Amino acid sequence: MRPLLAVIVGITIIYACMHFFVLPEAPDVTRIENITYLESPAYNPAILDLWKIVVRETGVENESAVLRQLEVDLAKDGAIQVIWLYFYGVESGKQHVYEVYVGPGGTVSAKSQEFNHTVQGVHPLALLEEVDAIALEDIPFREQGVKLLVSPNAYGDHYNETRGRLYEVSNGAFLPVKEATFGPDASWYTITITPHRGSGSPPSSGEGLPDRIIAFTRQDLAAADSVIYG
Repeated sequence: MRPLLAVIVGITIIYACMHFFVLPEAPDVTRIENITYLESPAYNPAILDLWKIVVRETGVENESAVLRQLEVDLAKDGAIQVIWLYFYGVESGKQHVYEVYVGPGGTVSAKSQEFNHTVQGVHPLALLEEVDAIALEDIPFREQGVKLLVSPNAYGDHYNETRGRLYEVSNGAFLPVKEATFGPDASWYTITITPHRGSGSPPSSGEGLPDRIIAFTRQDLAAADSVIYG
């Protein structure tokens, strides 16, 4: 078993390193490695604590931050496998894009680069608060391991039960939604939670074991053209 474990760990490290270097290696890239350790209990990635660390260590002007994407990958026992946080912000009067990585064991690293474009979106805090409030230990498929993704959307879309189990999320509580339709001028974020899939695992179809959860904050649903609850 030990050789197999070594291979798995090696592949994980290689993947993490490849993912971490999304920003090109250029003279204006600033790297901050092994900033600190993020203390995360099982099924609690402590995203708000991570945000405090990021603001303190990167020098970004907090009020200028705009969320691009958050990805959290948890193992079957709820331990962090990886966290990726991408956002924009102003540092020393200049626009930057930031990439933050948390690996197994909670080691936090970050990198940033000047980004000479205007970006639109929302400050990360409200969405990160909602993620932190979700009781991931209560997710039906948690024992398979889960991936949580917060991502922006635009140009219109329609959500119904074919996309997954839809919810409005507020302070961690889920309110079922049947359908949500966003017009072409709308912009919104989704919080998507999916189970890990083994190579031989069939899709789950039982009422108590949804394949995917798609959650919207109340603020994002306010941007929808229509919402049907139920």
